[in-house]
Amino acid sequence: MPRLTLPIMAAMALCLASGAAQAGEIRIEGRGGVSWQGNGSTKGTAGAAIGYDTAVSALGNGVFAGIEESVDRSAGGSGTRWATSARLGIKVLSLGALYGITGYHYGSGPNATSIGAGYQQGLGPVYGKVEYRHYINEGAWRPGDTVTLGFGVKF
Repeated sequence: MPRLTLPIMAAMALCLASGAAQAGEIRIEGRGGVSWQGNGSTKGTAGAAIGYDTAVSALGNGVFAGIEESVDRSAGGSGTRWATSARLGIKVLSLGALYGITGYHYGSGPNATSIGAGYQQGLGPVYGKVEYRHYINEGAWRPGDTVTLGFGVKF
């Protein structure tokens, strides 16, 4: 079982448990950025995601949990990578959200787990975000990192 599967399942359970009592929001986004590995190779990356966030009032005012499915492709890469991720965060500033994120990535290339953090700033029903992830690849593949900028809509 992947190392980060338990935190993903826990975040999904939080979403389901709190979603019955409080309405959440669906979000759809496009994103792009840069990824690099320990061997010095750097590539552009582009992708999309759909997610669901909900308030978790049991953990405090402004705390939320979410799940996300995404697809990404590296420029010059050999294929498409899919991911299932979970995030836990807190609302900050005016329409802002600071969160931690973990996920499991599969598809072309080595399967990997990731851990990272991001900041999302709402602008009404649309938002912009910046996110960092560190990848721990399965097998003998070197670890990698990604920084992305995303823009999306929530409803």
